[in-house]
Amino acid sequence: MNRPTAPASVAGANVAATPPRLQLSVGQYSDKGRKADNQDACAARIPPEPQLSLKGAAVAIADGISSSPVSQIASASAVQSFLDDYFCTSEAWSVRTAAERVIAASNSWLVSQTRRSEYRHDADRGYVCTFSALVIKAATAHLFHVGDARIYRLQAGELEQLTKDHRLRISREESYLSRALGVEEPLEIDYRALPLRAGDVFLLATDGVYEYLDEATVRAALSEADDLNDSARRLATIALERGSDDNLSVQLLRVDALPNPDARDLHLLAEALPRFSGGRYRQRRQIRDENAVDRSGGRPRVSGALSAGRVDCPPHSLAPCAQRAAGPPPAKLPVHPQ
Repeated sequence: MNRPTAPASVAGANVAATPPRLQLSVGQYSDKGRKADNQDACAARIPPEPQLSLKGAAVAIADGISSSPVSQIASASAVQSFLDDYFCTSEAWSVRTAAERVIAASNSWLVSQTRRSEYRHDADRGYVCTFSALVIKAATAHLFHVGDARIYRLQAGELEQLTKDHRLRISREESYLSRALGVEEPLEIDYRALPLRAGDVFLLATDGVYEYLDEATVRAALSEADDLNDSARRLATIALERGSDDNLSVQLLRVDALPNPDARDLHLLAEALPRFSGGRYRQRRQIRDENAVDRSGGRPRVSGALSAGRVDCPPHSLAPCAQRAAGPPPAKLPVHPQ
């Protein structure tokens, strides 16, 4: 007896085809440059599924103020605590709520460290740094920014600056950070959410790099980027060759593929709706206690740090609170944030 032929809709390889998922590539580079120490910090984490769909991927960069002997501690702590704690926040929280609470907790710890230290009467020598982070979830980029590091996006051949420098210029030769981690509470954090396209490339950089690059150089490096680590190193090397006397840190993130539209819609709906469990908001994990410090006294205690997908930079550094320069750099990226 002949069996009926399987319908076309269930026959063939299409049945087993894996639906499109978020796929990202990350590269980064950090070096002390001409300085004695590297006060910058940068790191990234792309977790495996299902956490990639639930929480997304994250990259973060920080720049410690050059006038402080402890700012490298501030920058390293800010970056590492963000990547540790963000992925431990409740799944009931939106990306913005989770990230901003983690950053605020880190700021509180840095402020308290300065108040307990010998530098409590001199903010320029305290635990102070800039901080910028990018969280990619589903088809949305979430930006968090404090200070004067920058985030750019290359989309369809156009390079756009996405962040605004928090810098107060006193004169042509002198400027100061107007906002940074570790200075005061509460902390004001710039936030933006942007739709993604496959092929988008994001650039995060400290001022020791972007002040010595022009738009054509950056666009060429990002457009031809097969090895993102090599491209990040190349951009930092160009900045050094053009006279940068600061630390050099660059991060690149490329969106290789996006989830299918149905998955994106579900993520947007999940972000918008509260989640309940037994009539109460579900919160499976707590953000770290802002006043709790581990026994080494080095950084706040965190819950359940995840190591999967982490890409750490070499030793870390930040950008100065007070900066003096002989004049404008030879080739500077245009400033036109939205």
